[in-house]
Amino acid sequence: MMKLVPFLLLNLALASGLLAGPIVNIDQLGQRLGGWNEKGDRAAEYESSGSKYRTWKPEVTAMLDGGIFISLRIDHLRGVFASDDHAILQVTLDRHGNITEASSSMALQGKRITSDAIRLGTTAGSSMVAIDKIAKVGTDLVADLSAKLLQENIAEPGRVSFPAVISHNYNLLCLATGIIKENQLPRNAAVDTGAEEREQRDEDFKNQKRLQQNSKAPADEKRQMVAPSKSS
Repeated sequence: MMKLVPFLLLNLALASGLLAGPIVNIDQLGQRLGGWNEKGDRAAEYESSGSKYRTWKPEVTAMLDGGIFISLRIDHLRGVFASDDHAILQVTLDRHGNITEASSSMALQGKRITSDAIRLGTTAGSSMVAIDKIAKVGTDLVADLSAKLLQENIAEPGRVSFPAVISHNYNLLCLATGIIKENQLPRNAAVDTGAEEREQRDEDFKNQKRLQQNSKAPADEKRQMVAPSKSS
């Protein structure tokens, strides 16, 4: 019974609006990843640098201080004949919407690679964490995980790109919580998820069809002009 007390108090506080904490816009996050269209609308799949990845809808846990804890699972899809790799991105926000801690770990066929926990503090005289510090976390995650991958002599392209994909998901989480805006992210923060490439392929296909139709029309007219007349 005693274990239920904190949980009940938290629910009462949330219901009464006493803990007006940050909110994750899960729909926006899914849209930026290409849509929650996989695994029963619970995941999004996309490409980056020629490899395939899957991000699951985040698990968001409310905390007693009004903040939230976000856990996001990301998979590296290695194909039918290979075991997928998995990563967990964990981000903690305080009641003001500040990111106070972020970390990530990757499981690569028995090898576990974990980043150092990145902790952020507010600036003097303010309740908010500086925007540049929040934006830099994604870059720090890439650097830390990539260095540890290098120590393990891992060279498979999809695994080498995994830290950048994790960082990209971190940046999208920041956007989905409204902490920062897109123009406040580092310039190299974007990860190619294949959307532009698919759009270009679709456009090329349409142009090819148009050319085929245009070249076919004169040929049909020419055949009609030279068709022999029936003898009586």
